[in-house]
Amino acid sequence: MRPTRAGSDFHFRAFADNMRWFVLPDLVVRAVETDEELYQANDLMAKVHYLDYFEGARRLETCWSAYPGFRREHTRVAFWKDDLAASLRLTTDTIRIGEARLKMGGLGFVTTVGQFRNKGVGRELIQHTLQYMEDHNYHVSTLFGIANFYHRFGFIATLAEYATTVYVLEAQAAPNPPYRMRQGKPGDIRAIQKIHNVNDGEVACSLIRSAAHITSRWEDWKHVRVLTDDRGKVTAYFVMRTTESELDILEMGGVDYAACGAILHACAAVAAEECVSAIRFLAPPSHPLIRFLLQYRSTHETRIQRDQGGMMAFVNVGETLESMIPEWESALMRSAVRELKTEVTLLVDKKPYRVRANRGAVDVSAASGMNKMSVSAAELMHLMTGYRYLDEILSAQRRIITAEGRALLTAMFPKRTPYVWRLDRF
Repeated sequence: MRPTRAGSDFHFRAFADNMRWFVLPDLVVRAVETDEELYQANDLMAKVHYLDYFEGARRLETCWSAYPGFRREHTRVAFWKDDLAASLRLTTDTIRIGEARLKMGGLGFVTTVGQFRNKGVGRELIQHTLQYMEDHNYHVSTLFGIANFYHRFGFIATLAEYATTVYVLEAQAAPNPPYRMRQGKPGDIRAIQKIHNVNDGEVACSLIRSAAHITSRWEDWKHVRVLTDDRGKVTAYFVMRTTESELDILEMGGVDYAACGAILHACAAVAAEECVSAIRFLAPPSHPLIRFLLQYRSTHETRIQRDQGGMMAFVNVGETLESMIPEWESALMRSAVRELKTEVTLLVDKKPYRVRANRGAVDVSAASGMNKMSVSAAELMHLMTGYRYLDEILSAQRRIITAEGRALLTAMFPKRTPYVWRLDRF
């Protein structure tokens, strides 16, 4: 194992140091260095992660290699002697939590060759990639993983799955403002991006998109439909996928709340064309259309998976807390305690981080102070993303907190809906 850097804030290390596993001698873990190595890695990932190997190999070579911010070194590999033993692909994105912006590393296409499984190769590859993230100033990491594996590296289930189902006949009862529907095209991307940002403001952990996020993966967007007004302006959109029994809407959005009826009617029209009876919207409950559906007969589902699915972990706790300052200052200025002068100390796995508030201004330092609350890194992730309520965490933790300290914590950690849209997953 590589020694930990002095003063490191790398919380995965605490988990790795407590694990013992057999590692092959002569195993080399690094970034790909040649076109041939990149080809081998893409070949391995395509064989495992795509039903159609040729389609998968093509997409890894074209779509994912054109993904914003991608570098060759983001394909990480493990070689034993001259044999490729494992590979993965790292994506780099910015995610939002309110006004805060965090550098996020997405772990995807994690693959180990069959003969090298259960020999510590995958663990070494992941550990090496997490160290790379620390060295390159990432704040957090995200993945959509298998059960009972990634929690060993500090990942905690944070991103629930949501689905709201409505029958076509019920959808047709919604108000129907005039619109025209057509197939989307690349020229609509700017309008789609603008609408998405309007609708996504209350979602935590979603990716900050550029146009390249859509153009690089246009094949995932090729079934997008747009709605236009009588002047031809795009006022709404939705991306669909048809199954045997329902129409799945992977993403949707409108310029305002009034567009929700038009989206619902348009989806109902497509569902009728496809001869399915139900529409299933895969979106978080904070989305305007999901709130709109509370007026109608509909089924709202939340799916939680422990130690699997959408998971997150810190790469650097201190830098992450620093990056939360814009959101915390904004939250304080909107609250009744904006004139507060107080501080709290978060003991994250026994390491202190002091957060001070002075009439709306916030600063963070790696120091101890008043109003101490002990949390694990996993619990802090749930607090920061709003996945769990503050009172729930406080009830189970050691703390010495005044009323003013609690007020500050309440402003810092409101309940949110953390979610990554399916079209943004890796």
